[in-house]
Amino acid sequence: MSFIEFTGKSVKEAISKACEELNTDEALLEIEVIEESTRGFLGIVGQRDAKIRVRRRDILKEVMEVREPAPPAETEPEQPEESHFEATDEEYHEPENDSEEVIHVEPDPAVVSEARTTLEDILRRIPVEVEVDASIVNGAVYLDIKGDGSGLLIGKKGQTLDALQFLVNKIINKNSPAGSKTEIIVDTENYRLRKKENLKEMALKMSQKAKKTLKPVSFNPMPPHERRIIHLILAEDREVYTKSYGEGPMRRIIVYPRRGMTSKRRRR
Repeated sequence: MSFIEFTGKSVKEAISKACEELNTDEALLEIEVIEESTRGFLGIVGQRDAKIRVRRRDILKEVMEVREPAPPAETEPEQPEESHFEATDEEYHEPENDSEEVIHVEPDPAVVSEARTTLEDILRRIPVEVEVDASIVNGAVYLDIKGDGSGLLIGKKGQTLDALQFLVNKIINKNSPAGSKTEIIVDTENYRLRKKENLKEMALKMSQKAKKTLKPVSFNPMPPHERRIIHLILAEDREVYTKSYGEGPMRRIIVYPRRGMTSKRRRR
């Protein structure tokens, strides 16, 4: 699709016109600002509208850039690799609230419908025959992709599925108040459930190792939704606590044994 020009009293108004005429969401458009609006002298003389040019984003290309070709076996969830992080006693500290926490609001039927329509709009740009079922599961909008080609949408280590989930969350929550959002989960072939079970198994294994060695142990870097699962699973274990460290794609979870366990071992 070639670029189309739009004008408005502001860039925001021009973008709104483009979304309305093209019947799509701003997040699905590639936007280039040609000229900002100017008020002119006394708001009258020399006043000019903002001018932009837009075209639909090539969602297929973006998703394919995330997805790496992989044989069918690669669609199985892979367990995070474990690594070790050692610290002296001085580095032990009490857990704090993780800065990545947000308030998830209960979705209403209109949001569920909008989320499904948004994902369907994205999937129409990808050459797979699928359908999308939408429901509310544990306070989140759950979008389940069904069809013969749904397995291709998982990608290596779930990267394609994560990309689709990121896009839908970005579109639906673009106007959400700071610190709150509607949680949207994009899944296919129960991948998320199988991945959660693998994360749970690994979390319990790392917890046992931290308690046995009385030293912190670290997961490899993982995306926010996977870190959240680890935090929630180990929050029930009173003998360890977890914290996230690092920035962006290098952010990881470290599992710490509590001080009481250290004192107990030293008394033996």
